[in-house]
Order: sequence, then C-alpha cells, then structure tokens
Amino acid sequence: MSLETLFEDVTQLDTIDNKEAGSLIKPDDWNTLVSSVRGIGDALIEYIDQTDNRIGDMQEILAPLPGRIDNLETDIAQLSDQIQPLMDQYIVTMRTTKVNYALGELCEITAEVRDLQGNAVTSRPWVDFVTTWGQLRAAPGFSTDVGATGNSISVRANSSGVARVLVKSAHTENLTEAQETQVAAAMEATLPSGEFFYQAIMAAPTPSSDTAQQAFQMMNLQYEMAPSGPVQMYIDAYQQFPEFQILPQWNPSIFTNWKNYRTVVVAFVKDDSDPTTPDSAKGNASIQVNFRDWIGPWIDGYVNDFEIFIPEIIGTIGPQLGGAFALDLDIIHDLVETNIGVLGTIGRQRYYNGVIAAMDQVEITDPPPYMMELRNTVKHAVSIQQTQEAPGLALKGNQLGGTPGMKAIAGSAKSAAAAKDTADSTLGTYEALQAESRVMNDKIVALDSDLQVTHQLSNTINSELSSIGQNVLRINTLDQDSVQGQVNLITAQIGQINEVLRRG
Repeated sequence: MSLETLFEDVTQLDTIDNKEAGSLIKPDDWNTLVSSVRGIGDALIEYIDQTDNRIGDMQEILAPLPGRIDNLETDIAQLSDQIQPLMDQYIVTMRTTKVNYALGELCEITAEVRDLQGNAVTSRPWVDFVTTWGQLRAAPGFSTDVGATGNSISVRANSSGVARVLVKSAHTENLTEAQETQVAAAMEATLPSGEFFYQAIMAAPTPSSDTAQQAFQMMNLQYEMAPSGPVQMYIDAYQQFPEFQILPQWNPSIFTNWKNYRTVVVAFVKDDSDPTTPDSAKGNASIQVNFRDWIGPWIDGYVNDFEIFIPEIIGTIGPQLGGAFALDLDIIHDLVETNIGVLGTIGRQRYYNGVIAAMDQVEITDPPPYMMELRNTVKHAVSIQQTQEAPGLALKGNQLGGTPGMKAIAGSAKSAAAAKDTADSTLGTYEALQAESRVMNDKIVALDSDLQVTHQLSNTINSELSSIGQNVLRINTLDQDSVQGQVNLITAQIGQINEVLRRG
C-alpha cells in the first residue's frame, strides 16, 4: 500500500457502497473495505512523510529570504527616489481633423497633456508650439504668448489638460485675426458643382485641370468683389514673400503640378511660462500637415487674362489721340492711373498687361508721325511700372495710389519730345542761316575775285611806281632838257596808274 495504489484503493470502495438497511456485509466486502482503508491510511502516512521532507527543504531555502527581502526593499526605495522625477513627466498627444489644407484655411491642432497613469493634467501647464513653416495663432479661449516671428507660440492648457493652436499660411503676418477668419470663410465658398473652394483645390489633380480652373474662376470674383478686402489683401501679400514670388516673369510651367508646403508642428510642455524657471520640458510630441499652394497658379492665369480690358482702353484713347505727343501721353497716363485706383497689386499687373496689348492694337484714322514712338514709349513706361511693383521693389502705402514709374518715363519722353521740337525749330533757323551763308559765300567769292583784280592792279601800280622811281633817279638837275624829258615820262606813267585805278 502506497501513494501509487491510492487511486485503486479508493476505486475499490465503489464496489461495496449503496448497501440497503438489513443487507449483510459479506466477508469479501469487509475485507475490501479494510484493505482500502488500510491502503488509504498508508498512502496518507507516506504523503505526510514526504510533506515533512518538503517542508524541511523549503525551510532551508526560505531561510535567507528575509535578508534578501530587506535588501530588495532598500533597492526599491532607492529606485523609487531615482524614478520619481520621471513620474512627473507627461504624455502629450497631438491631433487635427485632417492632414491636407489649402492656403487660406486655418489648421487647428489640439495638444492633450496627461500624466503617466493616463490622467488629464489639471494644473494647466504651458505648451510651447513651434512650426517649421507658416504662422501660429492661438485658438479662441486660450491664454497665449506669441513669438516674435509668428512661428512659435506658448499656449496655456485648460483644466482638462488641452491646448489648441491654429496654423496658417506663412505670408499672413500682416493680416488681423478677423481678416484671417474672413479669408478662411472664403475658402468655403460654394462652387456650381456644390463643392467648397478648398475641396475643389484639394481634389484637382493639377492646376490646369477643369476642377481647378472652375475654382479659379470663382476666386476671380472673390478677389474683385471687395477692393482692399481681406481676400484681395491676402492674395496680394503673397507676392511680398520670397518663397512665393513669381512676378514679373510669369512661369509657363506653373500649371504642371501643385506645390505643397509640408510643415512639422512640435509641442513642448512645461509647468509654467517663466523663462527663469530651471525646469525642462516634461513632455513633447509632433505632427505633420500639408498646405497646397493654389495662389501661384491662380495669379499666373489671372494676370494673363487681360483681353477684357483691351476694347475699353482702345475705345477710350483712340478718338483722343493725334493732338500732340505730350498731350497723347497725358491722356493715356490719366486713363491708366484712374482705372488702377481700385485694383489690388495683382489686378494692377493684369491691367498693365492689357494696356501693353492695347497699344499694339489701337489705330487712328490719320496717325501722326510720332505714333510708333508713342506706342513704344507707353509700353516701355508700363513695363517699368510693372517692374517697380514687382517683388522686392513693390510699392507700399500711398505709393500704390499712383504710377511713379510711368510718370518718370512719360516725363522723360515729353522732355525728349520738347527737345525734339526745339531741335526742329533750331533746324529751321539753321536752314535759314545756311541760305544766308550761301549768299554770303557768293559775295565772298565775288569779293575774292575783286581782291584778285585788286592784287593784279596793285602789282601793276607797284611796277609803274618802281619805274617812276628809276626815272626820278635818272634826272640830271644840271641838264634842263633831261629834267623836262623825265618829268614828261613820269607824268605819262602816273596817267597810266590813274587809268588802272579807274578800270579797277
């Protein structure tokens, strides 16, 4: 009997159970019962012996455990001190409603701050947001400290551990919050297809696709709807930033593909916003979003759609031209300056293109001789004005109310025309002088001829005088006949001189 036969001993008891009252216990049943009980008892004794042995072994094993537990408690206490600063760290998660945006939309990013146990941090820590592209603005209802350049901002989390920030286009730093909101609303203008403007832009495969072109037509109306309004200001400001500049050289390949600006927004969490506090960020996270540039392709198409201005320009200036060069320049300049008064920077470039094209097409019944010079002068003046309003040289403030570049060229051209008129007048005087000079020259030639005759006479007289002098030397004062003869000869020579002078 042992633990090995315990199962068999217990099973044998099944053969003698279920006895009814009055049933006899047969010897075999009794023997089976006694045998099974003895076997179970032996097995129990063996198990107790084995258990005692195991307990002894366990006591030997467990004997050093109290010391080891004491050491472990010490180690845990030290580890707890070491990791306590880590337990003050936060878990930061960032999210946004979508990843891709069109320029003009406001991307709202939410940062949620929790402790390591997953509980919301209610102490209202500060979240420093930094973006690699674009401008940052706090969402309504949050305390903020804005960075100097607009690409960083500190936002204080609310009592739920949440801080929100808005990411906007990089070129909107001069727009107010209200104007930015109006631009964002314009991005939700509905197209005939039922789509919002931004939806059509994001769905269009290329800027030249029908979907994009339909959206651009709607934006033409938005740009022209309110002169100096938020949409016009937003688009015009685009040209003032180097990464966006396309004027005045239009890019023929700008419709090939969209240009996207990918930005990474990083959030760092601190307990306060005091820069003198020597605490480091207790948590950080980052998120990436894209902004699609639709303004560049729109500008390129808009400024080249200038044919609508040509009939009005020709119809206005055509009947007035031909009076005088300076007068015609003033007529054209006044028309341009009047019509650009309500246009934005991009609208002005578009109108200038129309003026240049109109000067090539305008015709008058009796064109003046300076017509070609007038065309070239106006085109040159308008081109100079376009360049003066180009990126890097763009006019600001009240200067946009006029056309100083055109004025300068027109003034120079009129000065040149006046100089030409003076030259023409001088030429007439010169021609008169030339005629008088020719008469004088004829007189000089005649006088020269007379002088030659006079010279000849002089030579003749000199010869006669020389002869007279010789005859005077031959006079013999003692000989009366000699004196009389020489006097007669001298008298005759004097008469010849008088005759020469008379003929001369």
